[in-house]
Amino acid sequence: MRKILFLIVTLFSTISTNAQESKRIVGKVIDEVSGKPLAFAHVGIFNSSYGTITNMNGDFNLIVPAKYNQEKLSASYLGYELKSTLVSSIDADKDLIIELKSTVTQLPELVIRSNEKSIIEEAIDAIPKNHDQRGMQLRAFWRATIRDETEKYVQMTEYAFDMFRHGFIGEEENAMKILRGRVARDTSFFADIGGMQIGVTPPSLFVSSLLKEHPLLDQKILKKHSYKIIDATSYNGRAVFVVGFQPKKKAKGKLFEGKILLDTESLAFVKISYKKLISPENPEKVFNKLSMAAMAVGLGKSTMDKYENELNYQLIEGKWYLSHAKYDINWTMRRAKQGITKPVTFKADFVVTEIEKENIVVPPEEELASKSILERQVTANTNEFWKEYNYLKADNNFEELFQEILNRY
Repeated sequence: MRKILFLIVTLFSTISTNAQESKRIVGKVIDEVSGKPLAFAHVGIFNSSYGTITNMNGDFNLIVPAKYNQEKLSASYLGYELKSTLVSSIDADKDLIIELKSTVTQLPELVIRSNEKSIIEEAIDAIPKNHDQRGMQLRAFWRATIRDETEKYVQMTEYAFDMFRHGFIGEEENAMKILRGRVARDTSFFADIGGMQIGVTPPSLFVSSLLKEHPLLDQKILKKHSYKIIDATSYNGRAVFVVGFQPKKKAKGKLFEGKILLDTESLAFVKISYKKLISPENPEKVFNKLSMAAMAVGLGKSTMDKYENELNYQLIEGKWYLSHAKYDINWTMRRAKQGITKPVTFKADFVVTEIEKENIVVPPEEELASKSILERQVTANTNEFWKEYNYLKADNNFEELFQEILNRY
């Protein structure tokens, strides 16, 4: 009887201890003067990889382990001063409102001439110094939606996962393990396009995290575009160049326009925001000629009509790491013989919530996700999802929309 009682007491003690191991902080990041919410601000433990970002409404939800209790919770946003609060001083029973103050940064305009080594090329050369290229484990969150031409949601996906990145060292392949995930999918919609899965592939996320292999930074692409410092801003108290780029006159092939933000001191990449220039007269094919699965169901004439991507990097102990990526893509799926045309809009957010650089143990192969698109890699369908993992708070009635898709069939 005493042994049983001891076990019960021990069990409750363990539960009580575990409950005290973390603090859930819920809040909002806003502009100090206007009160306007700051979307996609980074909120996390100062000078660490642990954190998340705000949604379109400036809201965030963060689980903070006890080991960070004496550290500072910081909020950062381009063009604003960094603001920090001691974790132990935060009342978890109240929403935390973080007000950020805007800053003004003035730098002289500089045109990067084509006959000089450009500032972008210098930044690319400095990638190994500024951006950690070693192998590491990234814990991340993914949310993606697909809508049809009437704006109705036909697929919604979200999950937490680990990425095991081997970088440029060794011959091991990059790998992923899904920790928790769910998907709601309108099966009749996708049946019309042969049941094909469409989305962003895991390899593209590894390319973004490594940066050096990003196609936008390829020398062939650089030669086709002109670059100019058009503005200056600040990030975490550091001055940042805003470099605009666009195609040169008469340039052909794959062309882009957008902005690249560089830390003025180190020339590290702080942000890359761009879109592909796709003309209706010469649309880009969704599937290449080697995609036999797509050809088999008659999707060979499918096109990409829009591609926009944004990559954001965070400074941690002197190195810059990917913290958040956004995707906004339009496809037109066509099955010519059946006369089926399905325009779709794909949007996704990828958030790195923690990075581990030491003592990395890659799970057995049978536990890893394949290289197919992310929407296939789900493990469960549950509403009680995010009690253990950090995530990007939804900015609409996501749960209601998710359930509506499930209820269709």
